Amino acid sequence: ALSKGKTSGKHLTGISKVLGASSLLILVVSLVLGDMTLLLTDALFILYLLAILTRAFLAIPRQPVYVPSIWRRTIAGTSASIPLFIDNQASVKLHSSINAVDPWVKVTPHRLTLNKTRAELNLYATPPLAGPARPQLQFSAIDPRGFLQVNRVLQPIELHVIPRAKYAEWLAKKYLEQVGAAVTTALALMPEVRILKRGIEYYDSRYYQPGDPLKDIDWKHTLKLNRLIIKQYFEASERVAIVGVNLSVSDATEADTLAFNLISTALTLAQEAIPTALSVYNHQQVVLMTPVLNPKEILKRTLSLIKDITIVELTPRVLQLPDLAKLERDIHQLRQASSEPAKRLLNMLNFEYQAIKNSAKSHPATLALTSVTEHAPAPATIILISQLNHDAEALAVMRRKLARQEFVTISLEGTK
Repeated sequence: ALSKGKTSGKHLTGISKVLGASSLLILVVSLVLGDMTLLLTDALFILYLLAILTRAFLAIPRQPVYVPSIWRRTIAGTSASIPLFIDNQASVKLHSSINAVDPWVKVTPHRLTLNKTRAELNLYATPPLAGPARPQLQFSAIDPRGFLQVNRVLQPIELHVIPRAKYAEWLAKKYLEQVGAAVTTALALMPEVRILKRGIEYYDSRYYQPGDPLKDIDWKHTLKLNRLIIKQYFEASERVAIVGVNLSVSDATEADTLAFNLISTALTLAQEAIPTALSVYNHQQVVLMTPVLNPKEILKRTLSLIKDITIVELTPRVLQLPDLAKLERDIHQLRQASSEPAKRLLNMLNFEYQAIKNSAKSHPATLALTSVTEHAPAPATIILISQLNHDAEALAVMRRKLARQEFVTISLEGTK
């Protein structure tokens, strides 16, 4: 059997050690007893054992296998399947096993017998943001008789791990470039004809462009800015989106996940042409709030927000986040009971419930979401992007409050 935890190089297996120790013991016993037949037989066995070990040492080189190097580009947090080919460099058959040193790497098959023909492996890697560029594979093999084991650390794959945030940022910039080019081309080809789909709900103002209907001119702001301003509208049936973002994270991996979720969400809303508002905060204050804007403008703002993601030391959560709905039900039921134990339990639950509400009242998450909903009244979809660290209680309270106001909330929580 292959033993684990060995350093690189050639090693005697347990079988060869037991046989060697046994033959030496028999040799000593034969000398003590003066049994020449036993002594001669044991001496021949020792010579035979040494011959087999010598042959195994010579047959298995220090580099027992050859694996061609592979270069691969992949995105952090996504799985990649990479085929590997392994050639036996020894002159004998090898019974081998291959184990991945890194927990985010898996190799199949785990055990195989190497002959003179090339064997194929499959490597599955899901690299984290801070993972090494060359994952290590622990290779172990023994000769057909099981006397000699050779161990090597293989690094056949060179991974170029792209942060998810950088990939999402590249997609967003490509989208904005294509949209800008398409609009420019359309205006160049049709400078006098522009058909707009006009809704009935106001959500933004912008500068006048040739072809805009004159009835949409915002005369108040036009006179104030001394430049023609147009009001933009959307359909009443079209739901507005609010993106709530917590910019505080604990490490670089969480920062990458947060940036990816933020840019991907803004990109999806832009592609679907859904009017969007931003509500951004961190562990200290409200960072940014916008009215409902064109989703392409929101996408541009999210790209500039990435630099404001902050890695801070936050107190780790020990207790599970309380279920506010269950807590409210328990309080309601206990109020109908008259026993003394029920009253004591009611006081404890009331204290917990009020403590959660009081801590949430002045939290930046509460202030940010409360203010932005004034500019985007219900029905609207609120997308919460957070690691649920310092803002977990505040968001739990706000979800209950927003649900009563007919807002729909969706959470994009990073994996721990």
